[in-house]
Amino acid sequence: MKIIKKLIPFGLMALPFAAGAVESANDLFNLVEEILGKLAPLLIAIAVIVLLVAIINYIRAGEEEEKREKAKSLMIYGIIGLFVMISLWGLVAILSGTFNLDKDIPDIDLLPNF
Repeated sequence: MKIIKKLIPFGLMALPFAAGAVESANDLFNLVEEILGKLAPLLIAIAVIVLLVAIINYIRAGEEEEKREKAKSLMIYGIIGLFVMISLWGLVAILSGTFNLDKDIPDIDLLPNF
């Protein structure tokens, strides 16, 4: 947890560089979607691995309460990590659809009129 607190300022310092690399809001949303599209599966995989390791540690702990408590807290962190990553991925998809950034959506002229 201390490592994350140390890395947050560096991430915040990089934001102006990322924002300055785009010319319009559409480019900014495309950049965020591209970055999260590449980063999200990796972070989800890490969260799943953490969750599985915690479950294995919980099972192997047996009657030792201290090890069981550590495994429980690690399971909670794994579940929270999965929830956050999938929520962010969904939020990017919602924003892309809201601002018509999806290139797979057909133009309105191609839809039939009833």
